[in-house]
Amino acid sequence: MISHDAIKKTFAPLVAAGIIATPAAAFAADGTVTIGMLSAFTGAFASFGQLQKEGAVLALEQRDYKVAGKTIKIIYADDQLDNELAVTKAKQLVEQDKVDVITGLVSGDEGLSVGAYMKDKNIPVVPMYSASEDSTMREWYSFIVRPTWTGAQPMDVFGYWLAKVKGLKKIYMIGEDYSYPYNQAGGFKRGFLRGGGVEVKTIWHAVPTSDYSSIIASIPLGGKYDAVLYNGAGSDAVAFVKQYVEFGMQNRIPLFGQSNTFEKPDLDSMPQEIVGAYSAHLTADDLNTPNWNKFRDAFKKRWNHSPSAASEFAYGSMELILRAIEARKGDVADKAALVAAMRSVDMSDEPRGPVKLDDYNAAIENVYIRQVALGSDGVMYNKGLFTAKNVSQFGPYDPKVYMKQPADGRTNPPDLRVEMPPEMLQVARDYEFVPFGK
Repeated sequence: MISHDAIKKTFAPLVAAGIIATPAAAFAADGTVTIGMLSAFTGAFASFGQLQKEGAVLALEQRDYKVAGKTIKIIYADDQLDNELAVTKAKQLVEQDKVDVITGLVSGDEGLSVGAYMKDKNIPVVPMYSASEDSTMREWYSFIVRPTWTGAQPMDVFGYWLAKVKGLKKIYMIGEDYSYPYNQAGGFKRGFLRGGGVEVKTIWHAVPTSDYSSIIASIPLGGKYDAVLYNGAGSDAVAFVKQYVEFGMQNRIPLFGQSNTFEKPDLDSMPQEIVGAYSAHLTADDLNTPNWNKFRDAFKKRWNHSPSAASEFAYGSMELILRAIEARKGDVADKAALVAAMRSVDMSDEPRGPVKLDDYNAAIENVYIRQVALGSDGVMYNKGLFTAKNVSQFGPYDPKVYMKQPADGRTNPPDLRVEMPPEMLQVARDYEFVPFGK
């Protein structure tokens, strides 16, 4: 058998002379661009994986799986939200399937694990929903492009609003024990304590959990805390909310949610006693703009249900990839040039609101304060209340100051305002809350 090195040596003069193409260039010229979509299509977070797939498929079908004369081939890989399996699947996509782009990803840990494996592969990685901030901060490299969010991004806004505008002082937070809820908690704590809050007591539980009776029974009552914030999603959120209501807690201490707690379709499985609960995210179910309405109507026509943040993020991420391929006239052999094209894509027409990328290829965008409401049809939805515009992954903080802080974790940031680093309690300019729809 002739060795790979011998083949390279034999054909090197012909490649240099431009007589034949390199393998990468030849692959790029064959009329197909291959995208690997790695996500949790089964397991506790399967609803998010399915919503991602639906959003991505809508974007592809609207172009008939063709762009710039190339056919888009998409390969779906189910990692079941298992980090080791995610890396194994990513390896298969790279080495066997020879993908040009990897996208998808649901959880923060999943995104960090895949990102670490992909670091030397020189293939664009476009996380659709994975929101651990270090993917576009401390662990970032130039081939990661995330036009969606970080966990802290909406929660810093939410925490600040609850303390500064609503005047709350103490929150009791119960959350899933992994990186994404850590980042959601970190953003919330920074915003809440900066806004004048005194304490965010944090309690963690394993993922998944089905019985919350002991956790709920341990919640301090008697006015010690202003509200409970559940920092979890998916089947965990449905189980927690149901048991919270069954225990009669909603009438004793208000329940708030992290960004995903009340997301559809999980919201449809929750009791209506939670109407009035607050959360914050990058979408709201009653957005009423031409771009959102066009996307929503197309999504509902295709899938027979309303879109959520996960489906919109997937749609927008796939659009970013397709527009970059179009800008490159279908040439995806030069992956650095493809990333540069992604950075140059105009995302001002993003359905959830205008998006642009920062220096770390992370989204700057609107954050919406929301409240669970009951529609005239008897169906609950996330009603927009206020908008904070042009929010970056660093919030109102100086990026250099922010990046010097330890990464968000089980015990960081601290629960108490008096223990928060002073530089994280003061900013030059904070959020302006614009009435929703203005």
